[in-house]
Amino acid sequence: MNRTAEAIEVGVETRTEFGKNACRRLRARGLVPATVYGMKLEGFTVAVDPRRVEEILGLPSGRNTIFTLSLPGAEKSRAVMLRDLQRDPLTEHLLHVDFIRVDPTKRIHVRVPVRLLGIPEGVKNEGGLLEFVHREVEVACLPSAIPEHLDVDVSHLHNNQHVSVKELLALADVEIIDDPEMILVVVAPPRLETPEAPPAGAEPALVEGEEAKPVEEGAKGGGAE
Repeated sequence: MNRTAEAIEVGVETRTEFGKNACRRLRARGLVPATVYGMKLEGFTVAVDPRRVEEILGLPSGRNTIFTLSLPGAEKSRAVMLRDLQRDPLTEHLLHVDFIRVDPTKRIHVRVPVRLLGIPEGVKNEGGLLEFVHREVEVACLPSAIPEHLDVDVSHLHNNQHVSVKELLALADVEIIDDPEMILVVVAPPRLETPEAPPAGAEPALVEGEEAKPVEEGAKGGGAE
């Protein structure tokens, strides 16, 4: 299950300057701008060390980790989750972070990764290939009950068979929101190689045992002169 807010604390600074130049100065100090919002309360802006955000993302619970955002003054501490991240398209460095407040007593909707159990029969013995259709499902639960993943057994699958949401192993206090018939993975049969078409004007290939027939004189060109 998800790690609790009490277990992880991330310190942030209150921002007093805004605009592009202020953001450049902030990043030069090793920080990135961030926004805190949610629970119908007024949002506010802070600065955070991107390394701490990457540490959160590296946990098994990833974006679904609940942690305490600690501002100057204990009265401003908040239980939050990561919501949106903006990265530099070239370097992948964090540029901006959005935190959303979390009420530990109220259910929230989050997306949880699917974990496959076993190796399909179609892959082991039939040359098939296991292909994901959906890697995550949406669930509703209390913040403290967010699972790191939901499991589904695929060992029984043959070629051209699939598993759907309704086959996920159920967890107590976790409601799956997605359509029960939504396909998660399929076992695709091996692709047959199609022979290449001969180039235009090429002689047809001989069948084994067949001899080439000589062209009679005068037959070429539609008849004798």
